[in-house]
Amino acid sequence: MRLHYVTSGNNFNANDAVVLYLRRYPGKNEEEFNLHYGSAREYAHEQVQLLLKEAMRIEPDWNRLTLNEAGDYIESVMQERHPDLTSEALEAIGNYYTFLMR
Repeated sequence: MRLHYVTSGNNFNANDAVVLYLRRYPGKNEEEFNLHYGSAREYAHEQVQLLLKEAMRIEPDWNRLTLNEAGDYIESVMQERHPDLTSEALEAIGNYYTFLMR
């Protein structure tokens, strides 16, 4: 998966998109996200959803991990798969995962 994309002269960064999209999660941040990305909002949303869906398909060993440990595991797997992801984006993804799995 490509994490950076240039569209209409604007530099797209998946890290920023993930963090902005999940900033108020579980509340919604659609208005700010859409305003920020403008005409590229559909592409940005699609890229964020691809990362979040990938994270949700990871299966931690629930027999040995607590929910918080599973969140850390998700972050480590995603970091391994996508080394360009920042710690802030990884933490947002991990928090998203643990919220949905609780």
